[in-house]
Amino acid sequence: MTPSQLDRQQYALLFDIRRSVRYHDRRRAFFERMHRVTGALTIVLAGGVLFELAGTGSPALWLQCFAVAAAVLSAFDIVVGYAARANDHAALRVRFVSLEMKMLAGDLEEATWCGYRQERLAIERDEPPIYRALDLLCHNEMLRAEGFDPVVDPAHFSRLSAWQRLTSQFLHWPNIMAA
Repeated sequence: MTPSQLDRQQYALLFDIRRSVRYHDRRRAFFERMHRVTGALTIVLAGGVLFELAGTGSPALWLQCFAVAAAVLSAFDIVVGYAARANDHAALRVRFVSLEMKMLAGDLEEATWCGYRQERLAIERDEPPIYRALDLLCHNEMLRAEGFDPVVDPAHFSRLSAWQRLTSQFLHWPNIMAA
């Protein structure tokens, strides 16, 4: 393998690892936000129910709906496990950052970079299924961070519709392709 090929492969591996760091940081933030929002809504809805129950008379229909909504939100948070998923993505982010640090501190020999690729695969083995639209958003973000301009270099950037961007944390979008 020629040095120029190794350089391209090194850059590609480093780029992919940095993109993965951004991806897992976004997933972690999403799950933490969902956990906080769900907890806050549950407290507000349950608090409204308690105040109404402290009054006289039977609870109104809207109050019963609030109680059901609070119970559903709490159950969904427990079943989906927002906090646990946030922790999983935080741990994956740390593993990718550690690999990046090793790569930047290591030598440029092909055998060493082969070990880095194997370590990356070991991390990816532990990853949950990737949300492709979010991954492409992170790809575009990495390109901008490295100085690429979507106006000057549009071929490097992936195009996503507004709907795909909006639902990138919820849907896998298996049919979209990288640029």
